[in-house]
Amino acid sequence: MNDLHIESIHQLFSEADKIDLPLWLQGGWAIDAKLNRIAREHEDIDIAYPGDRSTDFLALLQTFGCVITEQTSYGFLAEKQGILLDCEPCIWVGDRYELEGLPPGTCPPEPTGTLGGKLLRCTSWEAILWDYFYYIEEVPQSEWRAKDFSSFALAQQSFGETATQSLHEQFKRQYKA
Repeated sequence: MNDLHIESIHQLFSEADKIDLPLWLQGGWAIDAKLNRIAREHEDIDIAYPGDRSTDFLALLQTFGCVITEQTSYGFLAEKQGILLDCEPCIWVGDRYELEGLPPGTCPPEPTGTLGGKLLRCTSWEAILWDYFYYIEEVPQSEWRAKDFSSFALAQQSFGETATQSLHEQFKRQYKA
């Protein structure tokens, strides 16, 4: 399935580039792209897109053969031939896109990862870890899957233990507020 995911990512990001629509990989695929290696089998593709260009993104997904299957509290899910796309809008802040409510720099304008030889934009380590911090609050670790632990460990290791702890403290202050 990973090969189909990579092919779909390449196609979707290439088509988005043609219309100057920035997209960012999130989650597990962002971790793998940032590390330039495949660490595990993936179930879905997490994507951030410009919320102010939702119409363009939805049209792109439609021409790409995707069907919106569910609205979520943070965005929506789409499906293309058995491949799940988990889509979240980002917002324009100042002079760049950001994921709302997260630390600055979540959606870098330049590519920060590589999959199958293609440079891709990925959300920041802070954004990736922030998702895990939500997961920690919402899902008991006894219910985590092995891939959750290993991906979280990869993100922590890549960002740094001390930096991760500091970011987690920032998250807790904001989450509890």
